[in-house]
Amino acid sequence: MEVSTLKKMIDDLCLHEDVHVGKTSLIIDGNALYYFLYYTSDPKLDQRCGGDYPGFKHKVCNFFKTLQDCEVNPYVILDGGSHTEKHEKNVSRLKYKLKKAKTIAETEPDGTLPEGYNVLPPLVKDVFIEILREKGIEFKVCLGEADPEVVSEANQKQCAVLSIDKDFYIFDVHKGFLNLHNFEWKKEEDGKIPAKIYTRSKFCQHFKLDPALMSVFASIAGNDYSRLEDNGAFAKESSSPGEYSIKRLDGMLGFLSKVNLDGLDDSQKRERALSEALNHVGKKENQTFKLAIKKYVKPEKTSSKLPPWVCEKVERGELTSFTTSVVDQKTILLTPLVEDFSQRSSYKAAYRIRQYFYGLLTGGEMCTEYDRDGEEIKDYRVPSILPSSDEQKQLKLQRLHKAPEGLRRRVFEQALQVQTSDLENIPDQLKLPVCVTVFWFKKLQHHSKPETVNCLHALLLWFVCEPDGPEDEFEKKMKALKDEGVSIWQPRVAHAFSQWQCCMRQSLHLNQLLCSPLPEPQCVR
Repeated sequence: MEVSTLKKMIDDLCLHEDVHVGKTSLIIDGNALYYFLYYTSDPKLDQRCGGDYPGFKHKVCNFFKTLQDCEVNPYVILDGGSHTEKHEKNVSRLKYKLKKAKTIAETEPDGTLPEGYNVLPPLVKDVFIEILREKGIEFKVCLGEADPEVVSEANQKQCAVLSIDKDFYIFDVHKGFLNLHNFEWKKEEDGKIPAKIYTRSKFCQHFKLDPALMSVFASIAGNDYSRLEDNGAFAKESSSPGEYSIKRLDGMLGFLSKVNLDGLDDSQKRERALSEALNHVGKKENQTFKLAIKKYVKPEKTSSKLPPWVCEKVERGELTSFTTSVVDQKTILLTPLVEDFSQRSSYKAAYRIRQYFYGLLTGGEMCTEYDRDGEEIKDYRVPSILPSSDEQKQLKLQRLHKAPEGLRRRVFEQALQVQTSDLENIPDQLKLPVCVTVFWFKKLQHHSKPETVNCLHALLLWFVCEPDGPEDEFEKKMKALKDEGVSIWQPRVAHAFSQWQCCMRQSLHLNQLLCSPLPEPQCVR
């Protein structure tokens, strides 16, 4: 059930109501929001050269300023790790993202990309959380998927949900679902935002469907857990004038509305409807569909093996949610980047830093990474590294936050092969980026290329440029270069900067896990 198909069906049938949003609370799906704002920006934010984080910050700040002007009180909830049941689906998505990243890398700057071909720059989530904290916007990062907590909070606060996730068409959100595509925040007028609100009750009323069967509809139509292969049977039974995908959904809804549910409770209704739908197309019952149904009927908050202090830091956005995947599943999916595909994955540059990250989280266990090998996604077994120290007990995850700062700093130094004592005269904001740059440059020297030194010069120039100071000659030249844009796409240069950004992100996350022995820099900068 592609979100575009269900949304199109709902839009075509006008199964939503025009509203003007103001003076209310609103639960926001954080991941949906930062993807949406980055991808729909006009003018388009850079995806080819590492990302435009200041441009993204400007967009996010404008969005929340509009909410504030309309007296909308937002509560942002973000995803953490993903369910193990979705592993195959997530790996499949990773392969599709790899295809998109390669297409973007190989398309000329003024070329046209296929619709939906977007790749999120690697630090967008970190920057988004940084902005929320800076602006004092209430938020929470979940240990697992956000959907259960979004629904729970919305119903508890009796307010709507703002997202683009198709699952909110299925969940019982009492006050309705606002799709970001129909939330016209840029057209705010008189303290109100024009929008379209969807309610499950109106959808069920239109299709004469018992609300208890919405989860059955989702499980057979197709979601992240299940999909019923019906070979066109339902589409043939539909009288809808729409395209095949809409006919299929319409046929399923028509079939489910005719199932005899007399005298049954909600659980029995779902069981009978699923059984009849499967029999109708000659399929046997299996646990996959029942699991999918359960996700909508009883959405459960994710528990984790993480120590309480780590859970609290993750939920406050002070520690990357990658920790949950590493500790609970010993697995990490490395999202494809726009880079030079004739070279090894940019993530290899930060391999050693990740090994230390895994070592602290798992106590030295082997982990699995999914990363690019050429033009394919492969899984790699990665041996984690335990820091060499006479004080190993203090470095166990349960008590890591209580370890002396000097010890935590030494672990960071070991991972990046640097001496932080050399940073005494460097401003706090630059201490970590300088360590990252030293580590990155040493790594690149093993395979030295002419552009490497040029990239180093560019980074150092930016380090010494005061962003809030008077506009000097250097800043004028930088502005002129940026206004001119990238006329010649240089994959090797983009690759070098991509490697630096991978090292930067992993160092940020390691520093967070070690409770910031180095001052945390401003990501946007």
